[in-house]
Amino acid sequence: MTTESIMTSGLFTLKPTDTVADALSLMHAKHVRNIPIVDESGSFVGLFGLRRLSHLLLPKAAMSLGKHSISALHFLPDEIVQMSDRWHEIAEQPVENFLEKESKLLFCTPKTAFPELLALLDESKDTSLPVIVVEGESQKLVGMVSSWDVLEGIIMGRLINEEHSDEPIIKND
Repeated sequence: MTTESIMTSGLFTLKPTDTVADALSLMHAKHVRNIPIVDESGSFVGLFGLRRLSHLLLPKAAMSLGKHSISALHFLPDEIVQMSDRWHEIAEQPVENFLEKESKLLFCTPKTAFPELLALLDESKDTSLPVIVVEGESQKLVGMVSSWDVLEGIIMGRLINEEHSDEPIIKND
């Protein structure tokens, strides 16, 4: 069992020059949390997601407190006008300015074994992983795999009982 048996292909992607507003619109329309960013040749550039967007919309004072002081944010005055101002600062900027840093992203390949995939998903700060095929100097994006893909694979029986893959594990009687 490998990643390619459950990954999602035929992804919705954006170019590095597309705006944050474009990304938010696509995430909303397609009900996805992360949008892979690819260049003209289909090489993976980075990932833009709701986690990054939330980070951008936080009050600047919250950023100086660090992640361990989140519960102390109740004292920060923040009106809708201030959030709107922050949104307008970033909305028309290209997503390439705000991609998750590659050093923080985890990847897998179509041939990644299922136990390793589960460990990577568990370790990942995001809910999905880019599936990459390295071809020379480029990293071609061929899909994404998420915890949701794992869940669907279990429910549809592809991961637990492959010989009965047409029979769902959970029946709706």
